[in-house]
Amino acid sequence: MALASRLTSRSDSDDEPSERTETVAEPTDDDGSVTDTALFRLGRVLFGGVLAFNAIDNLRNLEERIGYAEFKGAPEPDRTVPAASVGLLLGGLGVVLWRLPAAAALGIAGFLAGTTPVMHDFWNQDDPEEKQQEQIQFLKNTALFGAALAFARIARRSK
Repeated sequence: MALASRLTSRSDSDDEPSERTETVAEPTDDDGSVTDTALFRLGRVLFGGVLAFNAIDNLRNLEERIGYAEFKGAPEPDRTVPAASVGLLLGGLGVVLWRLPAAAALGIAGFLAGTTPVMHDFWNQDDPEEKQQEQIQFLKNTALFGAALAFARIARRSK
């Protein structure tokens, strides 16, 4: 069936305005065409690799990161900072290697959703420079959150 005829079908009646029925087919990646491209692999390595690097940096500087989380009012930073950093590391590596990619990407999304509003609460800052820096970090993490959701969606389609 031609793509145009799958997307629309029109009423044959001349008396009534034509009705348009749209069918949205769920795209698939059964042949791996998207996930097997060099551009997609590069995107995976950049996205997951940077996040894995940040997680390793967090683990190397754990006391400093715990102190900052404590300062920001994060709950139980002695436990949550190491756990979240390990989760981010596993998520980043999962995306890079494309192993359990949906779970890895959703883990990254969960990390970002949980930490971003607590750690980058620009709306609570009085100093304009601090406010701007926190807003930049908040927006960066929001973009990364969107990318994680996109990777999760692609991973689910490429099963």
